[in-house]
Amino acid sequence: MGEESHTLEHEWVLWEHKAVATKDPNMWKENMKQLCAFNTVEDFWRYFNHIPTPSQVFFDGECRKKVGTEGKTIEEYSLFKKGIEPEWGDPKNVIGGEWFCRQYFEGEQLDLYWQNLVLALVGETIEDAVDEKRKFDANYINGARVVDKSRTYPMYKLEIWISSREARVKEIVKKKLLEVVTDGQPAGARKAHPKFEWKDHSA
Repeated sequence: MGEESHTLEHEWVLWEHKAVATKDPNMWKENMKQLCAFNTVEDFWRYFNHIPTPSQVFFDGECRKKVGTEGKTIEEYSLFKKGIEPEWGDPKNVIGGEWFCRQYFEGEQLDLYWQNLVLALVGETIEDAVDEKRKFDANYINGARVVDKSRTYPMYKLEIWISSREARVKEIVKKKLLEVVTDGQPAGARKAHPKFEWKDHSA
């Protein structure tokens, strides 16, 4: 008899976005690939444990790593609820915005922050903070991204996208975001504490 699976509240899709020499806004879909979709805890870990971490593929100050048989470079991972595209123009994204930080982090720190953010999304930790008493049937969290913004030196972005611009929702999300992202962070890493800023999305 198989082990019982633990169903998540939502189904999620994890994407990778390939780096290209010339940016073309009309070609963004061509450069993204769905890595997996999952709706159980077990499937999440089955996939997530076998996907390279951001520090294993992003620019480290010396080079961009090439992965896979085709030697591609990856500049972004994104995790979004199934049915929501990881782009501003999606109907659920365009009505809200994002909390983002753009900073340099040591590789271990970057990986910790991204994993913590992913776990907070699939575990509904941030969503539940917005609607602590389940009064509103809240469904504000759309997804998250980690992006390699490096040029000649390492620079990364962490983002959480929500479907609201309401001040109350934004502030609760930010407070909980800082709490969960830095969970387990070594004391000596405080100098790179993430500093999140708000940005509205628009079509």
